[in-house]
Amino acid sequence: MGFHKQNIAGLSNGFTLIEMIAAIVVSAILAIGIVDYIGRAVDGFGSTANRNQLASAGRTAVDRLAMEIHNALPNSIRTTTANGAGEQCIEFIPVRAATNYINPPFTGLGGTTFDVVDFVPTQHGATDGYAVIFPNRSNRVYDGDNGPPAGWPNFPARGRIQEISSMADSASPDQTTVTLVKTHRFNRRSRSERFFVVEDPISYCIKSDKLYRYTNYGFYQNQTDTEEGVSGCALASGDACLPNYSAAPDKMLITDNIDNTGITAFSVGTQTLTRNSLVSIELNLTSEGDVVNLTHEVLTRSVP
Repeated sequence: MGFHKQNIAGLSNGFTLIEMIAAIVVSAILAIGIVDYIGRAVDGFGSTANRNQLASAGRTAVDRLAMEIHNALPNSIRTTTANGAGEQCIEFIPVRAATNYINPPFTGLGGTTFDVVDFVPTQHGATDGYAVIFPNRSNRVYDGDNGPPAGWPNFPARGRIQEISSMADSASPDQTTVTLVKTHRFNRRSRSERFFVVEDPISYCIKSDKLYRYTNYGFYQNQTDTEEGVSGCALASGDACLPNYSAAPDKMLITDNIDNTGITAFSVGTQTLTRNSLVSIELNLTSEGDVVNLTHEVLTRSVP
């Protein structure tokens, strides 16, 4: 009975100092571990969200670019050389419609009107765009700065491309009459008798850490990656330039957070008259230490 009382008395004295210190140390270790675990989990969640955001923005940009390139005029895709910072441009001419031609001018002094098979959907009533036949060389379809710039773009009177004045229903069934702005002679026939209606060129350029889309700047035989300066772009002086924000919406921000240092963003595979080619796209996006690298290939039509 005495032993039982002594045990009860010992319990009533509580924890010793050593026991309390040990408990505090153990609790502190557990707390540090828990805090570190929670911190890592929060950081991991934030990093995952950041990478997802980068991937989503990059994928949207790549998908848009791929869709437009896939609809480019055969042999119109060209690129500038990437510099050390990865700045580079890709340019192409978008196709609005295509069909087969019937009687375009290929001989003599040329002409201003000819018929093509009806477009689907119809192009009746259109008063703009450019007529193209057999675009086998990119420099020939971009030659809009040929000679004095009066009446820009100024294409040669004989070549692959000429500006359209109008397209209307023909007197013959299932045909469309195309009228050009001036007398023109197409200098090469297409084996497949293909006829394209195209629009103004489009450029996508990586400038610093951003990807921009440029439109409505005209046709230049030599590709440019230079933006319009404060003094403008004087065509009479032979300038070639892309629009800046003063010409908005002709310059559009597509995405940012790009770090393509040492990377070639755009490369075009060998284009021939008998096979299509691939355009390779590579964007390296980074933010807050997170990096997402996107690569994509687009099958393009090279056969005119």
